[in-house]
Amino acid sequence: MLYQTLKFYLARVALSLILIVGLGYTVLYFLHEVALPNNLFDDVVIQWALVLVGLFFGFIAYGMVGDQRFFNALHFLKKVPPQSNPENIKNQFENLLSFTYSSYFLPETGKQYRVLGVLLYADYLLSIGDETPRALNIYVQAFLQSPKDSRFRKPLLAILNQGRELTSEEMDLLLVMVHQEEIHDPTLINYLAGLFLKAEQWSGKVEPLFLNALENESEFSSDIVKFALPIYLSHKRTDEAALRFYLFALNYSQKEDEQHQIKAYLAHSYCEGNLSGVSPQLHEQCGEIFMSMSLVQQEAIKKESEENQISSKMKKVKLFRREDLQDLKRLKIEMGLVASRISILGEWGRCGLEVLFKGLKWILLRMLDLLIRFGQLPLRARLISFSVLSVVIILALGFRQLTFEKLNSPSPVPLASILGSKVATATKEGRVYTVQIAAVISAKQADKLIRKLKKHGVEGLYIVKAVRRSGGHWYKIRVGKYPSKKQASIYANRLVDSKSIKNYFVISLPKK
Repeated sequence: MLYQTLKFYLARVALSLILIVGLGYTVLYFLHEVALPNNLFDDVVIQWALVLVGLFFGFIAYGMVGDQRFFNALHFLKKVPPQSNPENIKNQFENLLSFTYSSYFLPETGKQYRVLGVLLYADYLLSIGDETPRALNIYVQAFLQSPKDSRFRKPLLAILNQGRELTSEEMDLLLVMVHQEEIHDPTLINYLAGLFLKAEQWSGKVEPLFLNALENESEFSSDIVKFALPIYLSHKRTDEAALRFYLFALNYSQKEDEQHQIKAYLAHSYCEGNLSGVSPQLHEQCGEIFMSMSLVQQEAIKKESEENQISSKMKKVKLFRREDLQDLKRLKIEMGLVASRISILGEWGRCGLEVLFKGLKWILLRMLDLLIRFGQLPLRARLISFSVLSVVIILALGFRQLTFEKLNSPSPVPLASILGSKVATATKEGRVYTVQIAAVISAKQADKLIRKLKKHGVEGLYIVKAVRRSGGHWYKIRVGKYPSKKQASIYANRLVDSKSIKNYFVISLPKK
């Protein structure tokens, strides 16, 4: 996600800069050198307009082009005729999914578009009965995005029922699958099957509709077999939907080569046993076809099925990508198969509140119990208890008051300190105190510093000029005159706290 986000912004910034520099230089050159060579004018407004135009086409228009390209390709793939070359169509779908990772889209937008492409891609793969590892991966993506769509469950259940050891992620996928339900309406199915048959439309969504119509012995059954059987046989389909269709087709197809090919597919499925756990009834029906064959044909089919099972078990099919695992985890949380972190924290918080309320309730009940017992005592006992409690409270409050007064009472001042302070006050009565803020070597620096201090609200500034030992003069900047050193220090500290000055020192001066 970070990589795609960087691509998104870097591509737009680069395109915007190219447009701003290239278009801006061209327009300004044309204005100044071609259109108005002898006129001088301020082109700031034109420059800003060119910047805005470059940003618009670099950021907004660039994204609009990406959206339009995606939906144009998606619209074309929605109307794929059954006679199209499957490899060519699959390559177009793969290019469309790769396009969602481009710099045209942010990760979230690209994922939304990718979901649309995956669902359409999975629908097409179902319509041609593709069960390659890549097709299975697409089915997983489509199922995780649309778990209520049973079409995507069938091929996954078939591949997961091959007898190999399942991973924990595949087990989680099965748990999600079993929580879905299928709903059938025979009347509606028959009606829709007639409409699609009349329009000669074929897709992964239409296929289960035709199968259900055959199961309901629709009046269109013969026409459905005549229309769909060549499509099944041309793609050499042996998935569950195709096998169900073949069983119905045996009752309607009159061509001997088609009958032979259909029976071969049904017999191979029975020997491989992939549908024994997924659809036992269909497995038994395939077994009846197998048993009706000659012994020579049975032995040949058994041998081929054993070879296919050995080769399929040796294949390692990678069903999940990293994004698929995240979507699977999200579905598990939504269905309540696992608890999220927020729900766990909420459960802990709920338990803590229950414990707190139970504790408060216990304390309240004990207090009420004590009050009830106190009320049941004789009048004399209640009066004595109340008197003792009152005396204890009065004594406690009195002790607290005495302790507080003792801690806050001023300590006695020694006589020597009083005498010393009087002498010191007498010696300092003829002086004042000022705060020196800085000392510079030029009047210009002093004036600049005073202006800066006045902007900070410092008043009472003045300059004292003094001779330097090394030559020249000092310009000492001072502020205020105070009767005591403490007052001068308090004012200076305020200036430091307000960040008006950094350093200072207090100077004693004779009072004039």
